[in-house]
Amino acid sequence: MMPSLWNAPRAGLAGRIPPEPWLWAAALGGALLTGLLVAPQPALAVAGALLPFLLAGALGLRAALPRWSLLLLGGCLLGYALLGRGFAYIGAPPLYIGELTLLACGGAALLAARVRGLLGSPLGTLLLLYLLIGAAATLPWVGRYGLDALRDAALWGYGLFALAVAALLLRGGWVLEAARQYVRFVPVFLYCVPVLVLLSKLNPGLLPRLPGADAPLGDLKGGDVAVHLAGIAALLLLGLPALLGGGRAAPGAELPGAGGAGASRREWSWWTLWLAAAAIPVFRVRAGLLAIAAAVFVVVALRPGSRWGKPAALLTLALTLMLTLGGAVTLGEQRNTISPQALLLNVQSIAGGSGEGYRDGTRTWRLRWWGDIVNYTVHGPYFWTGKGYGVNLADADGYQLDDGALRSPHNGHMTILARSGVPGLLAWALLQLTFALSLLRAYRRAARAGQALWARLNLWVLAYWTAFMVNTTFDVYLEGPQGGIWFWCLFGFGLALLLAQRGLGREGSRPA
Repeated sequence: MMPSLWNAPRAGLAGRIPPEPWLWAAALGGALLTGLLVAPQPALAVAGALLPFLLAGALGLRAALPRWSLLLLGGCLLGYALLGRGFAYIGAPPLYIGELTLLACGGAALLAARVRGLLGSPLGTLLLLYLLIGAAATLPWVGRYGLDALRDAALWGYGLFALAVAALLLRGGWVLEAARQYVRFVPVFLYCVPVLVLLSKLNPGLLPRLPGADAPLGDLKGGDVAVHLAGIAALLLLGLPALLGGGRAAPGAELPGAGGAGASRREWSWWTLWLAAAAIPVFRVRAGLLAIAAAVFVVVALRPGSRWGKPAALLTLALTLMLTLGGAVTLGEQRNTISPQALLLNVQSIAGGSGEGYRDGTRTWRLRWWGDIVNYTVHGPYFWTGKGYGVNLADADGYQLDDGALRSPHNGHMTILARSGVPGLLAWALLQLTFALSLLRAYRRAARAGQALWARLNLWVLAYWTAFMVNTTFDVYLEGPQGGIWFWCLFGFGLALLLAQRGLGREGSRPA
């Protein structure tokens, strides 16, 4: 039986602490030495004295670290998905919850997994190249910009999550179990998000706020919600909840799921909740509408027999009722209006003018800024190096907003070009295109071999990845933890999925 991803063994953890006295003697010596070196600064002295003991404990609990680190990562991803940017302020600068989780997962991967094997794969090599170019564009500016440089470096630095997640999933044989845990995440997300969206639009003062945070908990951006809705839509269209429900069949076979009337009622309820959660992203946010449409298109185009009957029927019913009753629902501001006219204007603003100032104005502003970035990199003096990580691009390029809060253009690809130059953008593009083509080839190979579960998982990751790519084209998304950590964890899952299919990391294997 495949071990559970989230449930660490209840027995035996205490007995895993190493009995070797030399390890704890070394920890004691390291604590004393560190405490003496930083004695004038009490906070650093306490932290430095505890660090050797934490390292000793980590070595002692080496076998349990993968599970505990993935448990922490699961909670972190859930927090970002449900609570948004406000959740990212848990912790203290420069170590917030995202960075602490990266340290935990990275340490567990180095101690308990074989990261070197991942770096030897084509995707691993391309990821390493992208990380090295990002580091080269960051390190020279740390002395000048300090924490701002490190904060901007999250755009490439969170790529370490991909290596850690892939290594840990392959080490424990948890690739399929991770997919099952995502299925458990779906109803939680669908039940909570409509309520949180209503609260944030109608009465944002009810949402709590962490000390020092510039956003309350539960203040969700429409584009962020849309990306997860796109992933959930692809999951449901492919019938993966039923396939993964049985959980114990061979990976290449159709798994027995929870069939019958109960599964059908669950699917109807999930799609109903999905439509409720999608109201703001679809009617209000350009990137959200495109992200969902792109993910659904990938599934329908590559697997025409997908289960699209239920969502199509519900969507048709909802639009028919709105047209018949002629009503419009406004949540807070006028721009948060849900109506057929609002949907039409959102579609029109993608390709051209919609006649509404706030839609067309942001589109013109973005295109002008992106054109300037191309001019000073591809055709200008920053071709090889970019402007680096740390400089405020909005200030440097002359596109700062009135509140002075903007740092990067609303396009992750353009941000990479502006900060890492043409080599950085080429490395990014090559990495992402190779990932997408690898998933597509794996999907076709599994489909020809009759391996339904593998094939649909490949297609699901490809559709989900497409939604991320679309949203980051229109928003500051991968630059922050709520988008960047989720994206690179999905990338890591996809990498583990590909390697498991190729036999480089067989399900259930535990390398020594």
